[in-house]
Amino acid sequence: MKKQILTLATILLLGFTTFAQNGMKNIQQLPQKAQEFVKTYFNDYNVAYILTDKELADIDYKIRFEDGTEIEFNAKGDWTDVSGKQNCIPTGFILKEITDYVNAYHNDLCITDIEREFNRITVELSNKLEIEFNSKGKLISYDD
Repeated sequence: MKKQILTLATILLLGFTTFAQNGMKNIQQLPQKAQEFVKTYFNDYNVAYILTDKELADIDYKIRFEDGTEIEFNAKGDWTDVSGKQNCIPTGFILKEITDYVNAYHNDLCITDIEREFNRITVELSNKLEIEFNSKGKLISYDD
C-alpha cells in the first residue's frame, strides 16, 4: 500500500513539474505564424502566460491574456479557438462571410468566441447564441 501511495505521489509530482516546464511567457517561443497572429490582432493585450500541450506526435499552444481572453494554436501556429470569456474579440482574422452574416442578422451583438475545426467554424455571440458555418463561411445551423 505504501508503495502504491509513493508511486502515485511521484506521478503527481512529475505531472506538476511537467506543467510548470510547459509554462512560458515569451511570445517568441510560439510558432512564427502564431506570433504574427498575436501581434496583428492582439497586440494591445498583455500576456498572462503561454502553455504548451505536448502529445505523442503533436504540440498545441494556449496563450492567456490578463483580461482572460485565450487563444489556442496548433503545432503549425494556426489558431483553433479564440475565446474572449464573454468579452468581444477582435474580428479581423474571421472570414468576411461570417462577420458579414453576424453584422447583417445580429448587428447588436458581438462575437465572444470562435472555434475552428476541420470543416466547420462555430462562433458564439454575446447573448450565448452559437452559429455554425462551414469552412467557407456558409451558414450551417444555429444552436442556443
